[in-house]
Amino acid sequence: MSTEDKLRAVREWMVLEGLDALVVPTDDPHGSEYLAEHWQSRKWLTGFTGSAGTAVVTMDEALLWTDSRYWLQAEEQLAGTEFRLMKDGQDADIQDWLSSHCTNVRWSYNAPFDRLWTDRPPLPCTKAWTMDDGTAGQPAREKLQRLVGYLSENGLPGIYISDLAEVAWVLNIRGGDIAYNPFVISFLYVSADGNHVMYVNEEQVSDIKGYLCGLGISIAPYDEELARHNTETPIALWKSMKNAVEQDGFRQAHVRDGVAMVRFLARLQQAVNDGEKVTELWVDRELTSLRAEQEGFLSLSFETIAGFAAHGAIVHYEATEETDAEIVKDGLLLLDSGAHYDCGTTDITRTIAVGEPTEEERRVYTLVLKGHLQLQAMHFPEGTTGLQLDTAARAPMWREGYDFGHGAGHGVGHVLGVHEGPVQIRKNCRVDTVLPILAGQVMTDEPGIYVPGKFGVRIENCLLSVAAGENEFGSFLKFEPLTLCPYDKALIVVDMLTDDERQWLNDYHARVFETLSPLLGVEAERLWLEQATAPI
Repeated sequence: MSTEDKLRAVREWMVLEGLDALVVPTDDPHGSEYLAEHWQSRKWLTGFTGSAGTAVVTMDEALLWTDSRYWLQAEEQLAGTEFRLMKDGQDADIQDWLSSHCTNVRWSYNAPFDRLWTDRPPLPCTKAWTMDDGTAGQPAREKLQRLVGYLSENGLPGIYISDLAEVAWVLNIRGGDIAYNPFVISFLYVSADGNHVMYVNEEQVSDIKGYLCGLGISIAPYDEELARHNTETPIALWKSMKNAVEQDGFRQAHVRDGVAMVRFLARLQQAVNDGEKVTELWVDRELTSLRAEQEGFLSLSFETIAGFAAHGAIVHYEATEETDAEIVKDGLLLLDSGAHYDCGTTDITRTIAVGEPTEEERRVYTLVLKGHLQLQAMHFPEGTTGLQLDTAARAPMWREGYDFGHGAGHGVGHVLGVHEGPVQIRKNCRVDTVLPILAGQVMTDEPGIYVPGKFGVRIENCLLSVAAGENEFGSFLKFEPLTLCPYDKALIVVDMLTDDERQWLNDYHARVFETLSPLLGVEAERLWLEQATAPI
């Protein structure tokens, strides 16, 4: 069906239902960020493939709201259709628009798509598997006991858990139902009396039934829970605070990932110098292959973003066969990627000069690098929020008249979702939704500048918040960089760095070389790393 045919069918259904507007969010029964194909109704209706957006259909208009990460992508993908882009934070607020234009409104990611989406994919059905205590750091039985204690303290008979990452964390199970997210589509009811229920396709847990039974969990059909509302739980905060085993797992994962990244960057430079045909999809394939060779590799943690030249200015660009740009001298390659290993999860962005960079590219890169380094170097008192720290990442570029629309950082799950709440480092959020950063949380540091039609720069490391000592003013925290990969020195205007920034960069590069060089079996890769990490 064409977009026009889909809109016609939706409007015919709206007439039967007496609706002025149908609102189709990017959502599923679990409030997930990444959706199984079965729940991607907004994508099916609009043709827009970004991971965030809300469609509105009235009898005479079709609109799509999305945030600044996707404005360029949405304009391209909606071109030639009736859908009109509405820019979050710039155009009318969706709720205000609905209030002024419509009376009878229904929000739904499901109805009427069961009938209209004739080739709708079924729900996935992958096998669940368990994480051993040596990897998880805490047995599932103890996590359930903690939840039961929480119920007792709050006088609650039970709690329904709908968030897929929370179910996975509590039970120490993983699966493959969601692309790039090791989850099993399910709900979990934890009862104060110890009689817990997991709502799931029974076939998916047939191999771990004994394990679940030992935890006091019975199995019920998944569909029985679909109508329940999501329940707020304390689990998001609990799982964000990584235990010592999880922290060590993150460190191991980033060593493995660093080896793959260094091998790739050396391979990329050689391929370009040798005149091989290198494209954005080639980058994805080569890097994925090198990661897959690493011990304990499970999957990518999100779809690789490899944007060359103007494509780098599209914040969440995804190359396709139609858009696959050849990487030739001269230009910038923005590479945002990550992986799940059996011990931890990674998320890294590096911007790489191919050929000779321009002065504008070097200046913009250095401004982003300065903000990136300033955020990593922060020491801050307990109780500080990401809303406060966000300014550190933006201050250098603000002075030069630049900014970016996305957050400066997000939480990262332990072999869970690469985007994890509740921790966040961002400016565009309500103060009452931002929680203090706590010791043991893993988050990213990823400022960027995007020059439409020309290039984009983003630099990203994963950070672990750790104790930084106490004094008469209280307890302080600092960040331990987990990511191990060189920055591109060809893009750095050294005179723009302070002495402290230069020293931090040299110390970081020395650590990268010391850690990774013994793990590189090819001398050419080791020589590349030695040059890439030499002091500036």
